[in-house]
Amino acid sequence: MKNKETDPGQEPAGAEISRRTLVAGAVAATAGGAGQAVRAGPPEKSELEIANETLVNHFCRDWSLRDVDKLRPYLAEDLFHQQAPGRPMIESRAQFEAQMGDWLKTLKSVHFEILRSYVIGPVVLNERIDHFVAPEGGSGPSMRFHVVGEFFVEAGVIKVWKDWPMPGSRAVIG
Repeated sequence: MKNKETDPGQEPAGAEISRRTLVAGAVAATAGGAGQAVRAGPPEKSELEIANETLVNHFCRDWSLRDVDKLRPYLAEDLFHQQAPGRPMIESRAQFEAQMGDWLKTLKSVHFEILRSYVIGPVVLNERIDHFVAPEGGSGPSMRFHVVGEFFVEAGVIKVWKDWPMPGSRAVIG
């Protein structure tokens, strides 16, 4: 039997019970409401978050206008945009306008169907199905993409926008 007075690794009698009592008391106090309140759902969105989500939703809606001039006010001059992983990065609003402007005008219709959206501070994520409908007999095919859009909003404009293919989805072209 160990000598409690000479064995420094041995705790005094009753120490284990005191720890158990302390832990049990803390658990009981928290369960009884003495600890932090448990939130029943997601936190309320801040005014900034509501504004950021609204900006992105309106940007997605206005693609249906097929006019890059209507999209310009949503985008930062130093925009970074990547249409999909592995695609080249667009590194300015001017480059975005040059790449998308004429192409948008060739389409019969465009619709970004937002399935769900989340916002945390300056970041807005949405799950979308993007529909690009070419006119019959046009020079290019119709396309549909199921994506997750990642937007970083700064000073009331979209500074970074990247789209990621939804896992398990396939682009529909033609």
